Amino acid sequence: MKWQTLMFRTTAAQKIKLAEIVVEMNRHGIPRDFIAAVDELARVDAGVFELAEMWFEGEDRDECLADLQELVDESEELPKAPAAKPYIPFDELDDVGDRVVRFKKHLRDLVDRHGGVSAVAKKVGMPQPSLSRLLNSASMPRRTTLYRIANALGVPEAEIVTDWVA
Repeated sequence: MKWQTLMFRTTAAQKIKLAEIVVEMNRHGIPRDFIAAVDELARVDAGVFELAEMWFEGEDRDECLADLQELVDESEELPKAPAAKPYIPFDELDDVGDRVVRFKKHLRDLVDRHGGVSAVAKKVGMPQPSLSRLLNSASMPRRTTLYRIANALGVPEAEIVTDWVA
């Protein structure tokens, strides 16, 4: 069966609502690059539009911002062509888990040395809840997010970006 992608396009009323959301996000001090990315993506992605609406309505704003950050990051990483993913044998999964834990501890130490989560989130230009979620979740952050963190902190990318980062 072939999958078809349904294209979402905002209506005139949704465009006005999105403008209100953008103004409100700006009023709350959310980084402008992030707001612009959400605005652009919400015009063509129903899920992003709905999350932005939920944020606007005050529904668990930190969670909405973190989810929006993930969707923005995903959209920036869309491959130009299908990519092959490495295969990890089942008996090596514990090792991968240990590596993730060590990596997250190293990243958290780096963030703390540069002023903490709020200060680093501001330097990176991402909402504080997104960085907090990145540091506290069990999953690996996206490579593009780690590049942004390294650049904002002025550290070599090799210090925080490894060959097995998603």
